Amino acid sequence: MSKHRSLWGAGCIVLALAVSTGCSDEAKQNSPGAGNTAVTAQPSAAATAAAGSTTPAVTAAASPTATTAPAAKSVKLIPEVLEYSESGIDYVLDGVNIPTAFSADQTLPLGVFLPETMIRFELDGRTAWGTADKQSYLTFVKLGTAEEAAGDGQLEPGTDPNLLKYKEYAGSKQEGDQHVEAFVFQAKDTAYRAEIHIQEQQMDALLPLFLSMVSNVESFVKPPPIQSGIFFKAPDVGNSPGNKQALRETMACIEAWSARDQEKFAATMINQNLEDALQFLLDEKNSYRFNELTVVGIPIEGTKRAGFYISFTRMTSEGYIREGTYEISLLRNKQGEWKIANID
Repeated sequence: MSKHRSLWGAGCIVLALAVSTGCSDEAKQNSPGAGNTAVTAQPSAAATAAAGSTTPAVTAAASPTATTAPAAKSVKLIPEVLEYSESGIDYVLDGVNIPTAFSADQTLPLGVFLPETMIRFELDGRTAWGTADKQSYLTFVKLGTAEEAAGDGQLEPGTDPNLLKYKEYAGSKQEGDQHVEAFVFQAKDTAYRAEIHIQEQQMDALLPLFLSMVSNVESFVKPPPIQSGIFFKAPDVGNSPGNKQALRETMACIEAWSARDQEKFAATMINQNLEDALQFLLDEKNSYRFNELTVVGIPIEGTKRAGFYISFTRMTSEGYIREGTYEISLLRNKQGEWKIANID
């Protein structure tokens, strides 16, 4: 699905947001300037990895020519702070696609979609996201704290009509060679201030990107780490040698998956193409706790394939947790052995 947004109006920079979601993802539908969205059926894990993203590129409709400056406090920069649901956003700036990854604040229950050209770092006890040289960046401050009160008194009203139009705009200030633009918003009934710090010479190039990051801020509470590994007893498959071999192959696959052992994982696959397509399951950014393995059939009635359901808890490196179930399918190879044919 896709979403587009113009932050500056006609004749200026247009940012488009291409949003792709997983099976349980939610779409952001209330963004300023966003068009209608559509949810498409999700392919299997193997097909997704092999085919890549198929999100179409859609050009945002041109804004009408402005004859007067936009009215102050007339536009919402942040339509709604949604709860993070493992969605994905790519920014498109001047026709160039800028991939992002979700990045959680390390102290506050918030997160942003961070362009791959930027980094996350700690600055004076706060989480900051910005350029590699750390000279231009975005931070959040919870309102009502001593730190917030100290910074709030330094804000001036601001004069840029392209910023004054935003309802969340709180003003600006100068810190050395950095220009600071501030925006106040609420998430989960708590007020925060977003501060964009930019070196003067980078304002035109970076401000639209930072505004888009603020516009798409999401709520996220990082839970405690999960204990990864295998936490189930192998199911009873009877005394058939074929059934036992299918179970052994499935257990070997899950054990390699849990240990991120590419060689042992590949040894359970029916062919090289499937091995390549499923490598994403071994991504170091994810930890898995495998909770239960159940038999679908060996073989499944009316088919030539065997199947097991594996239920899991997965935690990303940013702390997002999802409960889910994959079906592990097996087919016999030329030697008559059961081998993994898909994980979907």
